[in-house]
Order: sequence, then structure tokens, then C-alpha cells
Amino acid sequence: MQQSVLVLEDDADIAGLIALHLKVMGFDVVKGTSLEDGYRALANENIAAVVLDRGLDDGDGKTFCEFLRQQENGIPVLMLTALDSESDMVEGFEAGADDYLAKPFSVIEFQARVRALMRRVSVHSQWQAGAVKELKSDSCEMSSEHSTALLFQHLEICPETHSVKLEGREIDLTPTEFSLLCCLAKRPDRVFSKDELLSRVWNTDYDGYRHTVCCAINRLRSKLESNPAAPKYIHTVWGVGYKFREASDPAMLQRASL
Repeated sequence: MQQSVLVLEDDADIAGLIALHLKVMGFDVVKGTSLEDGYRALANENIAAVVLDRGLDDGDGKTFCEFLRQQENGIPVLMLTALDSESDMVEGFEAGADDYLAKPFSVIEFQARVRALMRRVSVHSQWQAGAVKELKSDSCEMSSEHSTALLFQHLEICPETHSVKLEGREIDLTPTEFSLLCCLAKRPDRVFSKDELLSRVWNTDYDGYRHTVCCAINRLRSKLESNPAAPKYIHTVWGVGYKFREASDPAMLQRASL
């Protein structure tokens, strides 16, 4: 079944505009105006990504995003909404959005953000199928050249299967979360600024989206850390950025070929 982008938007004109530009980019589109439409599409369509408004006919689109994350299906979400305050953006990211774009929006920027989301989905699918492509050397995705497992005391990151295990238990991450974790973990103790992470993981240099990084870090910590307030793996370097380090064993224990 052909994969589609789900557009949940209650304004018919805006939904039509979004659908038009997605189709120009080569994507099939499924449209809806409500949370119920979204749930129905998930059940009946092969959804690859979601463009999500907050103000839907029957509730806040944030609810749909939270539902997706509870399902642990890894579908990326771009929130596209008129709610543009800092607190609104933080709420969206904390609900599990991979990206957030305020209305009115630039079509060029919208297309760039969709492409970035779909690149991560594509890499995720290739790893799942065992068909890893070479990527740029400065990318935070793992290329086949760096496709060895990253093994730490209780954490295993496997690029070839795009999987993460913590104490033997599978941890479900979205493609964006996995890219962020790989970016940090393959360079232990190396401090990355928010701007660097935005560029490497989200393929953007717009500093208005630094909250994207903060919220993604918080989501990763909630999945990996037994106590996110006292993290073992993902550490904040105040005034600088973030780094990966095991508190009890700061060095990577080994790299083992899969």
C-alpha cells in the first residue's frame, strides 16, 4: 500500500494548500478535520507522516500527537498551527511533535521541513529493511561505515536495525529521537550546542526552534533515564548544550560489529 501524509486541518483552504504542495513534492495525501478523522486514517491508511493543526473540529491536535506517541509507531509529526507563543511550542514538542511551524508559514520552509522529516523516515525504513545507504560524513545519522553497535553498560544502540535496548528491553524511539541519540552517543563526552543539533538532526539553522531540541532531549530522557532529573546518559552542559555520557562509566565500553 502506498504511504500517505495525513493532513489534519479544520480550515478547508489551508488544508487544500498544504495538500497541493505535498502532492507537488510527490506525496499522496489523506485529509481530515477532526481527531476522529485522524484515528480513522491511522486504522485504514498507510500513514508515513502527519501534518497536524492544534485547533481541530473536535479537540486539540495535541491530543492526537499524544495518542500517536502512546502507540509507539514512530510516525513523525509536523505541527502547523496558528498557536505561535513559546508556551504553545513547548506544549507541542512535549506532546511528541517532531517539528513545529507557526501560521502564516512560508511554503518553501514548509517543504524543507517535510523533506527533513521524510529523510529521517526513509533512513529509518532502510535500516529496518537492512538496506543502509551511505550518508554525508557530517550527518548525525549512522552510515554503513559507522554501522557498528554502540554498547554501553546497560544501553545498546543498533544502527543496522534502528533499535535501542535498555537493560535488554526494547525502547521505542521516533526516527528523530533515534537520530538525536545517535548524534550524541557516537561521540561520548563531545558537547553539542542546540544550534549544532538543530543543524545536524533537524537540518535547520533557525534559532527560533531551539525548543525543538530541549523537548526532544526531554522525551529521550523520559524513555532512557530511570530518573530524568538526574540523568545517567544525556547530560546538560549549562550555557553550552548537551552531551552523552554514562555517569557510572563515562567511556564507551566497546564497539562491536553486528
